[in-house]
Amino acid sequence: MNSSLLDLILFSEKRKYFLLLLKEGPKSIEEILEKLQVSRTALLPQIKKLKEENLVIHENEMYRLSLIGEIIVEKMQPLLDTLAVFEKNEDFWAERKLTPIPPNLTKRISELGDYLLIEPDLSHTFDLNPEFVKHLSNSSCIHIFLSYFHPQFPAFFLSLARKGIKISLILSEAVNLRFEEDFKKEEEKFLNMQNTSLFILDKKRIEIPAVISSTDRIMTLGLFNENGKFDNQYVISFDRKAIKWGDDLFKYYRDMSREIKVK
Repeated sequence: MNSSLLDLILFSEKRKYFLLLLKEGPKSIEEILEKLQVSRTALLPQIKKLKEENLVIHENEMYRLSLIGEIIVEKMQPLLDTLAVFEKNEDFWAERKLTPIPPNLTKRISELGDYLLIEPDLSHTFDLNPEFVKHLSNSSCIHIFLSYFHPQFPAFFLSLARKGIKISLILSEAVNLRFEEDFKKEEEKFLNMQNTSLFILDKKRIEIPAVISSTDRIMTLGLFNENGKFDNQYVISFDRKAIKWGDDLFKYYRDMSREIKVK
């Protein structure tokens, strides 16, 4: 696609949404105007440009994509979805370390969909994020990876397990050491439950995220910033594709981890 054609498609909201609308199938001008909520005089010049580039065909009072148009629009949607993810919170993404996300999942980052960015609540400075707690507590199955420590984690995960929630937990080596040193009893109780499993990631010299969580209801992602600090900002998404994306990221780290069994 040459630069002028790229500009034609992406640098006009009217042309962009017109093409995406035609992806659904041929449309009459009346349908198009109603769907896009634009005037005929505003849209027709934009359609003319697309027809001149052989992206759109007008016949029998209907507009449809040409074969070239179909190919381009099919490729255009993933790009627009990816841009939407980064544009929604540009500063957040620019300041995060993205290297912990493997290339195959980086390519699928558009699957995060219409996510939310949860920021720290100053009234809960020393507590777990209330949104994080609420959504995990309302789940029936949890896959979670942690590489940062919070003193409320051991009791929190134990309480979730006692509610019958199935939990698969991966800890970084450093976090596991804190559990073993200061919360040995809680860890032993967790391990002795039928609905829990514990893994330790002891790989050295790899970049890791702060938190990954995928449940039957929600995906949660926490990334360290460029200074290596976690500032308690979470990306959360209820989209089914995002949950699958988070589950695949969890499995990526689980495959590099060793399971801890009851002694």
